[in-house]
Amino acid sequence: MSRIWAVARHMIAESVRTKVALLFVAIIVILLTVTPFVVAGDGLTLKSRVQSFLAYSLSAVGFLLSMLTVFLSCGSLAGEIRQKHITMIVSKPIPRWQFFVGKWLGICVLNAGLLVVTAITVLGFTWYLARQPTTVPGDREALNHELLTVRHGFRLEEPDWDLLVEDRIRLLREQNRWEDVGPDAENARRRQIRDELKRQWRRLAPGEIKEFKFSNLLVDRKEGYVHLHFKPTHPTGASDVQFKAWWVSGDRRDLNTLTRENEGDFIVDRFHTIPIPTYAVNADDTLYVMLGNRDVRDTIVFEGADSLELLYGIGTFHWNLVRALTIIWCRLAFLAVMGLLASTFLSFPVACMSCFLVLAVASSAGWLSEAIKWVGPDSARGDPLWVLGPVLRPLAQGFVWLVPDFSKFDAVANVVGGRLVPLMWVLQSLAVLILLKGLVLGVVGCVVLTKRELAEVVA
Repeated sequence: MSRIWAVARHMIAESVRTKVALLFVAIIVILLTVTPFVVAGDGLTLKSRVQSFLAYSLSAVGFLLSMLTVFLSCGSLAGEIRQKHITMIVSKPIPRWQFFVGKWLGICVLNAGLLVVTAITVLGFTWYLARQPTTVPGDREALNHELLTVRHGFRLEEPDWDLLVEDRIRLLREQNRWEDVGPDAENARRRQIRDELKRQWRRLAPGEIKEFKFSNLLVDRKEGYVHLHFKPTHPTGASDVQFKAWWVSGDRRDLNTLTRENEGDFIVDRFHTIPIPTYAVNADDTLYVMLGNRDVRDTIVFEGADSLELLYGIGTFHWNLVRALTIIWCRLAFLAVMGLLASTFLSFPVACMSCFLVLAVASSAGWLSEAIKWVGPDSARGDPLWVLGPVLRPLAQGFVWLVPDFSKFDAVANVVGGRLVPLMWVLQSLAVLILLKGLVLGVVGCVVLTKRELAEVVA
């Protein structure tokens, strides 16, 4: 272990002396110290200004450290092999796998130090911005309760769609409006009915009232609030429509949980938050919310799972930031072992290009998976890739499957939105990026470096 740590210390010292590392560190320092004073958000609210600072700073630091990690990991081994400096190391009583691990450990420690500096700086400027004056009513309360207080989202409990689909089909049969067709056509009609029922369930026609249910709310019913977070939309896509709605919370079977009736005006395509006292949650940890559309012309539509949900504060901002930066560190650790592996048998430029390709695929893995499905063969249009489809499509699917999905856990978006970065995300990032895929790449890199001939014997 002392040999590995000696290589790691040498790697840190070597990185600090390089011009590229100093350049990236200088850019990060300038970005973190300048961004709080130049971002304006929407130009009105303090909350949007803090959110803009967090979004720009954390995204930029993650991107810059990814670039720095690729350059350091690819340049370290490749440069020493090209310049024959590694021959002075391997001639000493240190196994090559320890040399590989020491390089990786040094890069990871350097990234951890830079992320600690980032965390301290971001926390400091966040509290600084949070104490700036604001003239917008309710702005400071929104900042404290919707951003600086970490919230967990509870999704709506959806009805049994299979049962509702069967009820609709039974009704169509009674009305002689259901034709017996083939299995494929019948499944397509069932999906169509399910999609139509889901759209109707999230739609409030003029004057319509619906009751929505949230289950498993483990909250303190004696004090505090939960927040109904929703974003209404208009069926025509209009964004300047204002409508009037009313709501009441509580279980009608338990009068002690009922709240008074409230109403308000809301603008479509904007998120709104309504506080609901926790005593409205019944003894079964369930909250019922009745929403009514009092507009006589316009229909209210809630599109997407996050357009109507319940938020409950369960933590503080600084621990949420620490979890998000830990996930970023896991990604950097994976990139480091990937770069070291590539540099064991590739030149510096080719190794960098390979790592940047992996980084691009990992950052957009979710979108690429959907794109591959979209270009799949279809009975109507055939194969969009012609004769190349059966060959290229499995290769692309295999590559996307092998590369880790960085887009699966968007920790920065959760921090900016005041949402909880779950501890499970951190544990899964550690397990997948380091203990599983990172370990496999590390073992392969150690084997390749051990088997590689580093010097030619001249006869």
